Amino acid sequence: MNNRKLYAAAMIIMSLLVIVSVAFSAVNRRADSFTNNNLITEEALYGEVVDSIQTQGFAIRMESVINPNYTGVLNYRVANGSRVSSGGVIADIFMSESDAAAQNMADRMEREIQSLSALSRPMDAYVSASTALGEQIYDDLSDVMLDIQQGDFSGVTQTKEALLLSLSRKQVLSGQESAEDYAQRVSELKREKDSITNGTGQSMNSIKAPKAGYFITYADGLERTVSIDEVENLTPKKLEQLLSEEKGTVSQQCIGKICEDFKWYMACLFDDDAMIKFEGVEEVTLDIPFASTATIPAKVVARNRDADSGKTVVVFECTYMDSDLATVRNENVQVNVKTYSGVLVNEKALRFLDIEYQETDEKDNTVTKVKENVKGVYVVYGGQLEFVQVFTEKDVNGYAVCKLELSEDEQKNLVTDHTIRLYDKVVVGGVDLYDGKVVR
Repeated sequence: MNNRKLYAAAMIIMSLLVIVSVAFSAVNRRADSFTNNNLITEEALYGEVVDSIQTQGFAIRMESVINPNYTGVLNYRVANGSRVSSGGVIADIFMSESDAAAQNMADRMEREIQSLSALSRPMDAYVSASTALGEQIYDDLSDVMLDIQQGDFSGVTQTKEALLLSLSRKQVLSGQESAEDYAQRVSELKREKDSITNGTGQSMNSIKAPKAGYFITYADGLERTVSIDEVENLTPKKLEQLLSEEKGTVSQQCIGKICEDFKWYMACLFDDDAMIKFEGVEEVTLDIPFASTATIPAKVVARNRDADSGKTVVVFECTYMDSDLATVRNENVQVNVKTYSGVLVNEKALRFLDIEYQETDEKDNTVTKVKENVKGVYVVYGGQLEFVQVFTEKDVNGYAVCKLELSEDEQKNLVTDHTIRLYDKVVVGGVDLYDGKVVR
């Protein structure tokens, strides 16, 4: 009986302890919620933001289409995107496909012979470069991976050969292979090449580059739609027509084209709201994400507005060219108007308050004044909220770019003890916020 009473009493005490514990936790949670008001903070970090505009662009270059009159099998001697000189051989014409294939095989063997000939010399000829050889291997491997990612499988042939050459040099320097081994391989390749070329027909004719520049193995029929001399007079109506065209008429005899000049143009169409960003802007950078990994410096050379439509053609002059850009025509373009740097603050944190401050007048009397609509943020300092004034240069992509170093005029207009600092805990969410509020 006594045991049952003791058991019941123990159970009652345990139940009371559980109830008290739950109640205590609930009170603590409520107190913590009351103190913090579910504050959400972000650390103020230094960074850069780009004020950019997404649009469609039309590339205009000085291009020469190659339309030779030939009969036979065409065999390109240079890869797509290669730099060629005026009068340089672009392709050979063979009687049959077997002759063209044999010539391709002989050309590959000749490239391998040239590469391995350097390895067949004594090691001392390039042992001094052993330190840089590892970096060269990584660079060559990066080139191969980049060509694969961009779908430039014709370029992979050359970058792969460069990688294999660097790896072979590494083998020689490490002692795993000798110069004599490569000398023997060179002799074998020369014999194989001679047997191939002796048993096949030679090329009947060659096609040469009419101009110096980048050789592109195809044409889209839009090479002459806009003259370089008239590019700065391009109208919005004409550009809209160009942007709607995917491809023009191309001759069946066309074997490619030459992009003659490093200077080329990108024409883009903007409305009046977007044109506000170009006020006072003469230089920008362009990103063409689906065509090239390069960021292209560009200069604004024309702004042609149509009053009826409210649209403006902006023509950008570019002087950077590579094999990828030589193929661009009608592409999505990101125009980077300006880059801003400073402390990045979430726009949700910005608040406008009327702030009282003290000022000394001409008679050295302290006068209390009120400045209305002061832009600032709440930050957590020493377990309290403090409102600090901020000076923003630009709001971009949901973030205000705040200054750390204030000008003399900004210092005079500062009505809080200081402006924002790096690594401040900035309040971006919460209720019942006020200066001096105690928080945890």
